[in-house]
Amino acid sequence: MIKKGFIAGIVMVGIVLALALALAAFTGKWSYLYFVSGTMGAVSLVLALAYLIDSIVLGSTGTFFSAKKTRKVSRVEDAKRFGAIAVPNVLAALIYVAAG
Repeated sequence: MIKKGFIAGIVMVGIVLALALALAAFTGKWSYLYFVSGTMGAVSLVLALAYLIDSIVLGSTGTFFSAKKTRKVSRVEDAKRFGAIAVPNVLAALIYVAAG
């Protein structure tokens, strides 16, 4: 699950990089890479934290309304996936800041 999230994060960074390259050709600003990639990384980190807190409160499989014990993907795995998506996006934003 983490591998799929990391690959999804790399694909998102690639798309953002392609869009930032196209916008930089017209405007001369590379700051779009920082804003979009940083925002996607921050949102993914917030979702990972939310799923982690949710797994602590509700457990990995239950819900508020039912005692359903058959959940295909646990909340902890969802938190790991969103964390893996966040890593390439945050790294791209940090590389931009360090180079800038």
